[in-house]
Amino acid sequence: MSSTPTTERQEVSLEGERVPHRLAYFETYGCQMNKLDSELAEQALAEAGFSSTTEVSQADLVVLNTCSVRDHAEHRVLSRLGVLKPGSDQRKEGSVLALIGCMGQRQGEQLFKAAPHLDIVAGTTDFVRLPELYAGVVKDRQHRTALDLSGEFEYARDPRYRSERHRAFVSIMRGCDLHCTYCIVPTTRGPEVSVPLQTIVDEVSRLVDDGVQEVTLLGQTVNSWGKQFKGEPDLGDLLAQLDRIEGLQRTRFITSHPNFFRDRFWERVRDLRTFCPYVHVPLQHGSDRVLKRMARLYTVDKYRSMVDEARESIPDVALASDWIVGFPGETEEDHQQSLARMLEFDFFHSYVFKYSPRPNTPSERRMADDIPQVDKDRRCNELLAVQTELSQKHNDALVGRTLEVLVDGESKKNADRLSGRTRLNRVAHFERPEGRELTGKMVPVTITRVTAHSLYGELAKRPAEEVRKLPVIDSGDRG
Repeated sequence: MSSTPTTERQEVSLEGERVPHRLAYFETYGCQMNKLDSELAEQALAEAGFSSTTEVSQADLVVLNTCSVRDHAEHRVLSRLGVLKPGSDQRKEGSVLALIGCMGQRQGEQLFKAAPHLDIVAGTTDFVRLPELYAGVVKDRQHRTALDLSGEFEYARDPRYRSERHRAFVSIMRGCDLHCTYCIVPTTRGPEVSVPLQTIVDEVSRLVDDGVQEVTLLGQTVNSWGKQFKGEPDLGDLLAQLDRIEGLQRTRFITSHPNFFRDRFWERVRDLRTFCPYVHVPLQHGSDRVLKRMARLYTVDKYRSMVDEARESIPDVALASDWIVGFPGETEEDHQQSLARMLEFDFFHSYVFKYSPRPNTPSERRMADDIPQVDKDRRCNELLAVQTELSQKHNDALVGRTLEVLVDGESKKNADRLSGRTRLNRVAHFERPEGRELTGKMVPVTITRVTAHSLYGELAKRPAEEVRKLPVIDSGDRG
């Protein structure tokens, strides 16, 4: 629980009783929404008197925050549960084991059969009840479940509880109203509910007051935010409001749907001071036939129109995509269309996933998982190879440029270097200067060499205010 600030409290109240101070340990699997949910769960526990530990063997409460988007994600958690049996060197005697998040919401009490030593299962909204669930288990050592999705998620966030001081995730909506045939999210997170605009502005303002410079707005289809409200404000309206917050330097958002950029969105956000022109908007597949089977609600040509509109307003916008290979019924011709569209749209980055059927989704019920694993592997590798070439090309164009970098801290692979991210979400590494603490600061970095996935450079003397005005990628031939 690295996001939890220190506290002077030495006891935690459990159903009116005072007991010795407790420690909680978290492991988070899956998406950025799960990372934010872990921070909120950590806050709930800290407010009940828990402190954090990075050592699972010291924890009184062990929490696994889980993902169900792919079968592999659930298997990883089941394997981890097997390691965390009582009596293992990873479990403190008498400790409580909790599983929260999407896997908990989907499987519920069935998880107690797979892992009888599991004490708590909570879903994608009831995880903030961990203190009371823990108290119940300590009292009678009986299983506890909390899986209600019927009400709105309302929890007052304390800005101090976050994993990074200079960045923060902000949930602007929960759930999803779409029904892509492969996706389990509507089942695990419920229908779409938007957070009111002023509530978001207030939360971001508090985060900025506490040192945050960059926020990432989260939603399953983040650019459909606002449709439930009077006047139907959209993501562009929200970004414009956030742009007025003094001290906020950058805004990002994930994940977008190509259908929901409306009312000249790109033109409206183009000149916003904080808008970062790196946008994750998954195409998922290059074949109209497969997109229809996925129930994605658009064609390749409609996606192309969205790209044209975006690049007409913001020529240097960097688009990122998700792809699924091996979807039921996918032919080799379909796959070749995905390769062609990846090249055509010249994506800055791509995430490629092999299809795995999710229980009770339309594709699992109605379509045979008929693509051999060897073909899924090959198609995945072919898409990744093309994207690597595109990423290398985009990064090559940055050599010699001076870019604004928000420093995250020490590089994971070289203690002599610092690393951070550019406005286009590229990781940049540079030599650590002696006697200067730069973590959480904006610095200008001149790029001297690149790989397909990283930038390397040196601190520049030019101030960041000038760097921000420079072009960030080559907007020439896009293949």
